[in-house]
Amino acid sequence: MPHNDYLLVEVGIGDCNVTKILEDTGSSVDMIFKSTLVKMGINLGDMKPSARSLTGFNGSPESMLGTIRLHIHTHGVPKNVKFSVIDVQAPYNAILGTPWIHAMRSIPSTYHQCVKFPGNDNQIVTLRGDQVAARDLLVAEIRNQQTATHVNTVATQKNPPPAGRDS
Repeated sequence: MPHNDYLLVEVGIGDCNVTKILEDTGSSVDMIFKSTLVKMGINLGDMKPSARSLTGFNGSPESMLGTIRLHIHTHGVPKNVKFSVIDVQAPYNAILGTPWIHAMRSIPSTYHQCVKFPGNDNQIVTLRGDQVAARDLLVAEIRNQQTATHVNTVATQKNPPPAGRDS
């Protein structure tokens, strides 16, 4: 069935299984949200402060709180990941961008809703996406847009300016 769903996966981070993690090939950082760290019981004092800001696809900067290294384990493959920490509301718990994708030597596919990578025995492992969660996020996003008070409109001019004359 055709779809345009996000690729959301579940991975182990520290002692927790964390759901709704966005695989994003367009993100140059691995990102985790402060609220996720709090839910996981991670000591925010372990975070290394940072004055950097991240720029989203719309060009707006978002200040980082800092960075934190966390142990991720997926199908028996462990990686220590440096996450950028930000304090914003998001529909997912973390974003795994190109640093993690490359470290895992993985191939994410939104179309197939999975991520493939070499396991510890060099056999290919498949991490399946949670398409139901992705659809739920999409439906919630659409509902949010429908109830938003800010609307962009485009209107045609009633009396357009006269066209220039060629001499």
